Amino acid sequence: MSGPVTRRKVIRALGVGSLGGATAAILAACGETQVVEVEKIVEKEVPVERVVEKEVPVERVVEKVVEKEVPVEVQKVVEVEKVVTREVMVEAQPQMAPTPPIQFMNYWAAGTRWETMKAGLEEFDKQFPNVKYDLIPIPPGFYRDKVNIMFAAGTVGDVVVLNGARMREFAPGLVQLQDHVDKAGIDLDDFLILSRENPDDPSLQNLDIDGVLYGMPFMSAVNGYVYNIDKFDADGVDAPTADWTWDSQLEAARQLTNADKNEYGLHHGTGGEFRWLPLISANGGWLFTERTRPAPASGFATEGGLEAFEWYVDATYEEGVGVPLGELSQLLSEGITAPFATGKIGMEPGGIHGPGGRKLRVGGRFEWDNMPSPRSPTGEVAYSTNELGHFITVKALEHGTVEASVILTSFIAGEYFQGLVADGRGAIPMHRAAINSDRYLGFQPGMPRSMELIRDHFLSPHAYGLMFFSGWAQWWNILHDEATPAITGEIPAREALLNAQAACDKHLATLQ
Repeated sequence: MSGPVTRRKVIRALGVGSLGGATAAILAACGETQVVEVEKIVEKEVPVERVVEKEVPVERVVEKVVEKEVPVEVQKVVEVEKVVTREVMVEAQPQMAPTPPIQFMNYWAAGTRWETMKAGLEEFDKQFPNVKYDLIPIPPGFYRDKVNIMFAAGTVGDVVVLNGARMREFAPGLVQLQDHVDKAGIDLDDFLILSRENPDDPSLQNLDIDGVLYGMPFMSAVNGYVYNIDKFDADGVDAPTADWTWDSQLEAARQLTNADKNEYGLHHGTGGEFRWLPLISANGGWLFTERTRPAPASGFATEGGLEAFEWYVDATYEEGVGVPLGELSQLLSEGITAPFATGKIGMEPGGIHGPGGRKLRVGGRFEWDNMPSPRSPTGEVAYSTNELGHFITVKALEHGTVEASVILTSFIAGEYFQGLVADGRGAIPMHRAAINSDRYLGFQPGMPRSMELIRDHFLSPHAYGLMFFSGWAQWWNILHDEATPAITGEIPAREALLNAQAACDKHLATLQ
């Protein structure tokens, strides 16, 4: 800049522009510091519950400026902040009157699931301080036996966890929810309810009966395989791939087995839901001959079904690549009560929906992951799914807690709680946003890297439900009572499954 520094040149360099309005420029003469005050106005909104419109006057600064060109050594800009406070009305939300405590029965009372439930209820208490409840812990699987006694004796809670079989059996003692859901403005499309995703498959009705809603979504499950990455690496076995068949799996199991060291390629347990029934369903059999209620006959003992069950049992007792169930205790040790968690099992079929619980059982002793399900000789795979819901019983009508119970159960079904399920991974979250989130699918230390397999199995077109109906639970118990002796090595697989078919069909005949 040539020539003397003038006031106009300073102003032009700063981009201040012309003087006037609320901006005051004070220019010092005789080489003193020039101060340019720039007034900054900040608006703050202060919520109040009553309508008040209040204007706070803002001081207008006007100073006489004497324009004089002088040399300037230092220029300093000072922002002067003035606050304009504007009070606005915020309508206070009506608070629900305190309610009698909901008798809330739930079995998420230990491990990862309890941590999820505890954190979720703490947030619920903040959002709904007037909705009270008594949390009543119940044992896992109680709905398979103890729930009968509870309904008969009138000791069941206002809110209780049930599966689809018990929903149908105790439907007269449950509250239909559609009107309550509509009144509360709940959008069921936010949830992943299988019967709504696949309305043409009646086997998937776990929370509703022919479209009539009885249960709010809580948790879901699906089968698959897990494998021990460290053991595969140590034994020089290639990782499983999507093109594996039962034969290629059996060959890998042979390479992973060293019975002298109590190491086995497979562990085939007794439960059918997530272990051997999906194999039967992938090989030409299924639970029933028809998807009607009640089913006219069992469908698992087709020739393909018999071959699948034989493959499952014979892997242990003929091929020798599975740990005999009578010898499981030799693998276990203090604090390690799950066979796969010992690190001595290469692969294991079962429910893969709760990796958070498996993480605790494995305890960081080895790296593991989900694996693609091997294809049957027919080239097919099948996935058994299940959903548990929270059901409001007629006890809530007696206690006057129906509205409060809808608030509680919809909160647990909602995005906040199901996001916690995604974090802890004690089950498959049933909220659409949660199941597709990085919170659920992203990697966590100690968890499987292929979390997407759990989601994809659950939503697969090859997934099926258990086709619940009144009397189903008795059919299920008969099936396992007759099939288990083969899995424990007492009788041949084919004989056991044919015995199961005869006994199950005898029961089904009484339901027609």
